[in-house]
Amino acid sequence: MSAVLDLPKTTSISKIYKAVDIAREQQAAIILSNVAWETYNQFVEETMDKIVNPLFYYENENLLIMVKSSEHEFITDYIVLFINFVSVEWSINCGSLGSTTYRKDDIKRGFEPDSCFYFENEPKMRGVKRLDMSVHPAPDLIIEVDITSLSTFRQHIFAHFGVPEIWRFDGEQIEILKLENGKYVAVENSLALPLVTPEKLTEFIKESQTLSRLEWINNVRTWARKIKVENE
Repeated sequence: MSAVLDLPKTTSISKIYKAVDIAREQQAAIILSNVAWETYNQFVEETMDKIVNPLFYYENENLLIMVKSSEHEFITDYIVLFINFVSVEWSINCGSLGSTTYRKDDIKRGFEPDSCFYFENEPKMRGVKRLDMSVHPAPDLIIEVDITSLSTFRQHIFAHFGVPEIWRFDGEQIEILKLENGKYVAVENSLALPLVTPEKLTEFIKESQTLSRLEWINNVRTWARKIKVENE
């Protein structure tokens, strides 16, 4: 499990690069304090499309650097697969921007999700080649694989962007969170895919540990077709 290293009085780009190296070496989550918004933006511009691991989250001059483990990547991949195949079976349009960097100057916050999807706002994002948060909406759904207990920091940022839904895996199970009055609360059904429950998501993630990829995909598609018929 990742650790959290708090390195205070950090302002320079060079110290951010050093922290990234430490995070990778120790497989740790690092929080840097006193990072100016302008410094964060400069770092993002310098490293955009060059650094895919770790992920970065910025709020109130604090920069969270999160290294993605193999388990992290595995779980994210299967949740993304689930969404893609279920959406096809239910004839629901969706689009993903993966771990794209989201930044907003007016609230001085930024994040890179494990993955994210557009459903209701999918038409607005078709063909978008460069994200501009002054024009484009936040994702409708964020995937959050959180095995380091840093959810509060990340979710506070998501809430300020107005992300309506999170699927969060805590290492054991998945919970579905809905944004209500500026905070996330657990719910029993997805907003984006209303027939999906936390229990079913958790069940499929557990199956991914033992089944072949093809067997698992077939199981997801069979379930999606069955529950669709049952609810027509």
